[in-house]
Amino acid sequence: MGFWWLALKDALLMGRDRKALLTLVFMPILLIGILGAAFGNMMGEEEVASIEKFEVGIVNLDEGELGNALAEEVFMKGLPDLISAEAMTEKELEENLKQQKLSVGIILPRDFSHHIITGGKSEVKVISIPSASIQSSIVENVVVQFTQSAAVNVIAVEVAGPSGMSNALPAMSQFKDADINIVEEAAIKRDQKPVGSFQYYAAGMGVMFLLMTVITGVSAMIEEKEQDVYNRLLVTKLSNHHYLIGKFIGLLFMSSIQFLIIIIGTRYLYHVQWGESMTGVMIVGFSFVFSVCGLGVLLGTLVQTEKTFNAAGMLATQIMAAVGGSMVPLYIFPDWVNSVVKILPNALALQTFLELMSGENLWQVLIEAGILLAIGLGSLIIAFVSLSAKRRAYHA
Repeated sequence: MGFWWLALKDALLMGRDRKALLTLVFMPILLIGILGAAFGNMMGEEEVASIEKFEVGIVNLDEGELGNALAEEVFMKGLPDLISAEAMTEKELEENLKQQKLSVGIILPRDFSHHIITGGKSEVKVISIPSASIQSSIVENVVVQFTQSAAVNVIAVEVAGPSGMSNALPAMSQFKDADINIVEEAAIKRDQKPVGSFQYYAAGMGVMFLLMTVITGVSAMIEEKEQDVYNRLLVTKLSNHHYLIGKFIGLLFMSSIQFLIIIIGTRYLYHVQWGESMTGVMIVGFSFVFSVCGLGVLLGTLVQTEKTFNAAGMLATQIMAAVGGSMVPLYIFPDWVNSVVKILPNALALQTFLELMSGENLWQVLIEAGILLAIGLGSLIIAFVSLSAKRRAYHA
């Protein structure tokens, strides 16, 4: 169990480094405040000036002419510059909304045409993803305008027919009391919440500075190898595996403390809500720390010179932070980019934190947490094998 004192030594050395503590603990808290305040209006309010073309799924359960006219003539053909509509089943609509391939979905009920003609009550469902409130409003207005126009046309036909005005007046009175009821629903979760700027940058800066903490610890690990401290440690009956475990536990401990400070600091200084499931937040946070510490130990095993690592390590950290969403908000990237960058632990962790902030529960993020743990465990195993191979080659 000699690795415990090695982990304690690394933790104490990093804890006594005031410059490192100020950079890795207080700097993220400060940046979260600055960025959260600077981008508060941008992320708190939706832009209305320009609306891009959006996808709409239509489930038409109505067998009448008015339902077909609304689905095909209005949505599929009538608004080509604004709406791209596609007919589908309810199951297909639900799946596409969950995957956010569609912005809005519409379900036209059975007897939709009959209810408009007779002045009865009808319920049209408009289902949207949480970020598509404007698009949802557009679709609702289109449906309302269509039903009102259709009802007026029906009344006009009745007026011109042989039955004359006597039949038109009852139809008018019925329509006045029987407007179409638009039922709004949110796809996936009704209680899904928008993420504010302070929440976003609390997660984004937290993830980035945790990477920087690991880079600092790995630099010290490489420096030990350059100064023959590593070889002297092995003379003390410390095995290769115990050395790596000690380094890993030291990094894991310091990074976990840093993560807790960021959560507590942002919670009480900026009133950041990390989500309803704090258990989920802690599990995802620990899983991310575990993954980057495993990757850090692997890098410390493979890289030989500290100078090379310091330059490349910090550059790689900045690139990972940029493409992973810590510096630039994820919503400006295409969806396929956000899916691809999930191979990076920091991007996967950030997107999972945002899901928790939006209302996801523990069970919905367990897969992401498992992937992060697998990355860390896999990195540790590769580090063990690599270091053992190097030692065998050295003594051969």
